[in-house]
Amino acid sequence: MEARTKRFDAVAESRKWKEAVARETEALTSEQTIAYFDRAAVRQRFEAALRRAEGEGKTQAERPL
Repeated sequence: MEARTKRFDAVAESRKWKEAVARETEALTSEQTIAYFDRAAVRQRFEAALRRAEGEGKTQAERPL
């Protein structure tokens, strides 16, 4: 069996995103936190990361076992 190298580590990416968001929102009130997540920039960054993850998943799924 050949060893495979991961190109995308979803767990590591999720942790990085969560840590970045926690740093940015740690001093915000509840209302400010809600407004933060409604921002288009945050939504776009999340959607871009999701598209990358989906693309990597498709690439790995197409490979023969």
